[in-house]
Amino acid sequence: MCMKPDDRELRAAWRRLRMVGDFDTSMRNRAVRVAVEAAARALRDRSSLTKRPRDAKLRAANDTGN
Repeated sequence: MCMKPDDRELRAAWRRLRMVGDFDTSMRNRAVRVAVEAAARALRDRSSLTKRPRDAKLRAANDTGN
């Protein structure tokens, strides 16, 4: 099960989505909160994918490149 994003991740997603208005007031609206939480999880998942080594295919094939 996915962990809920913390406040820091929610605020980062808010800025990344270029949302306008007051963050704290907007988070009281359930639909806005769900949308920003989904975006925060997607951004977290995307950032974890970019941390993989570039030679992932070589490692999967157990090829050292020598």
